[in-house]
Amino acid sequence: MTSSKQTPRISIVTPSLNQGRFLQDCLDSIRAQNWPDLEHFVIDGGSSDNTLDVIRDNEQWLTGYISEPDKGAADAINKGISKCTGDIVAWLNADDFYLPGAFEAIADAYRKAPQASFWFGNGIRADEKGRRTSVFNQGPVLYNHDALVGGLDYILQPSTFMNGNLLRQLGGLDESLRWSFDWDLWIRLAKLAAPHPIEAILAASREWGNTLTATGGFRRVEEIRLLAERHSGHPMTPGALCYWLDNMNSLVQSGSSLFSHQTHEALLSLWKEVQEDMQRLGVNASGMPVSMESPPPTHRTNLQPPNFYHRIGRKFRRSLQKRF
Repeated sequence: MTSSKQTPRISIVTPSLNQGRFLQDCLDSIRAQNWPDLEHFVIDGGSSDNTLDVIRDNEQWLTGYISEPDKGAADAINKGISKCTGDIVAWLNADDFYLPGAFEAIADAYRKAPQASFWFGNGIRADEKGRRTSVFNQGPVLYNHDALVGGLDYILQPSTFMNGNLLRQLGGLDESLRWSFDWDLWIRLAKLAAPHPIEAILAASREWGNTLTATGGFRRVEEIRLLAERHSGHPMTPGALCYWLDNMNSLVQSGSSLFSHQTHEALLSLWKEVQEDMQRLGVNASGMPVSMESPPPTHRTNLQPPNFYHRIGRKFRRSLQKRF
């Protein structure tokens, strides 16, 4: 059983593949937390850049590292998780970084809610040079299970820390998932115990180069649909449909000769109807949960265009893009 000791052990896994130019910032952000009981494992997929040089330069601060080919991001993270003994466990991709005070904020949440399945906060988006571009969630940080299953994955992965005991009980990430393994994990953990939201900006999600472009296309969308079906029992959910509409909108806008202007107009009209279904899940126009005291609007004046979901969906693609 998880204890509420004052200084919980925190275990961090950093998966990486050819991210040597960002890795030092990531490692520095972890070491700068000055946490007295810390495990940190770097799991490299056999990089051909300077990643191993960076790892060796920092080896004295690492608990351990691996550099070998793997079967993908989920496999790499699971390799690290299997080594973790912490009360609190998280993974931080090599091109992301923690912000000052993140570990203390998580430890404080752990002391208040030691039985939570995971603790999650807000974060920022950063550009290639690590400069802040925006805040991930403009409103309060809330947990709504129905919205997570039937809507979007509104939880920022770098700002999420998991209950080590419950994570070990689940056995880690589902390696059959290529794009949505983090989303699946949040849902499975939440079924074991309530998550605990934190009003704090904990980490930066770096968005750069190819991470700004869509990959996976309809294969990714189908994985998301199957994930939603697995957890909701419904073959289609409002959130899964929004991702399908986003991909369809991108296809039509790309100039495909297969679809007419009228098809595009019908697509936008359907999207507006689905957005109202989304808001009935208890989220705002950006897919973030809202408090029961402030129900989401039912009018359409604040509706976002479908490609807004392309931007929200970046985090589903990031783990894959960083490793392949």
